Amino acid sequence: MLKQAWQRWLDRRLPRARQVQLDQRRIFIFPTGYGFLYLLVSVLLFFGGINYENNLILGLCFLMVSLFLVAILHTFRNLSGLSLRAGASRSGFVGGQGSVEVVLVAQRRPHRALWLRWLDQPAQEISVEPGEESALWLNLPLSRRGRVRPPRLRVESRYPLGLLRSWSLVSLDQVCLAWPRPQESHDCPADGGDRERQVASAGQSGSEEFQGLRGYVPGDSLGQVDWKGYARGRGLNVKLFEEPASGRLWLRYDRLEGVPVERRLSILCFWVQRLSRENRPFALALPGAELPPGQGEEQRLRALNLLARHGDTEVD
Repeated sequence: MLKQAWQRWLDRRLPRARQVQLDQRRIFIFPTGYGFLYLLVSVLLFFGGINYENNLILGLCFLMVSLFLVAILHTFRNLSGLSLRAGASRSGFVGGQGSVEVVLVAQRRPHRALWLRWLDQPAQEISVEPGEESALWLNLPLSRRGRVRPPRLRVESRYPLGLLRSWSLVSLDQVCLAWPRPQESHDCPADGGDRERQVASAGQSGSEEFQGLRGYVPGDSLGQVDWKGYARGRGLNVKLFEEPASGRLWLRYDRLEGVPVERRLSILCFWVQRLSRENRPFALALPGAELPPGQGEEQRLRALNLLARHGDTEVD
């Protein structure tokens, strides 16, 4: 009950956003263990100075207290004004790890010795100079398929003296996709003429006919690049082939009737991976969504993302 109330309070005070700038409403500050020891020594010096009527001891006590008060201001200022922005993300398979990028922006002052971590992950240190941006990639465990939102990010600093700890709990609006974990299957759940079952052993273009060349686009398969033409100075081009309709492979969700949903997606994921390794063109058909025929790394990523989002009702 107390934990839920704390989370509701955090959601109101620190709502989820694409970019967050830390200010007095978002920063908390408290003495560290060394800070409490420092204060205890100051109190003992105070009573010792009064008891022995020693002005030198009292002066040292007041100096220590003044230094502590100044440290409060500088520890707070080291976080104040820092902006955090949600960056890119890297997807992964269920049971593995994805990662998200956090971009730190310093505007008017430097922010040094910052520690960033999820609440249950090791911290990473970073510093940002005025007018600069620094990016930090944080790993994110993927325990379930679909969109995985990272937990609150703890931004902490003990700079400059280590007597106080200032921190904030930031919730950045970013998502990491968790792809289904591939599950091996000997039968290819595809429509594609007389080659739908033999695709595992067909590692060549078969009856594809050469149609011409086009300019290389990032994501195209390197196996289709016209390397001979490139060596002759004709530029980087990709060979185009036309495949007979009977040779096209449509991976279909409904070919796995009677199999549980997550296992269906895992089997389709296995064949997406296998066909991509063999540089075979394929398409993917899911209930309510289709991916047209294609090949290469870009096609593989689109297929995996489509499998990850299956059944997702959340609007982008």
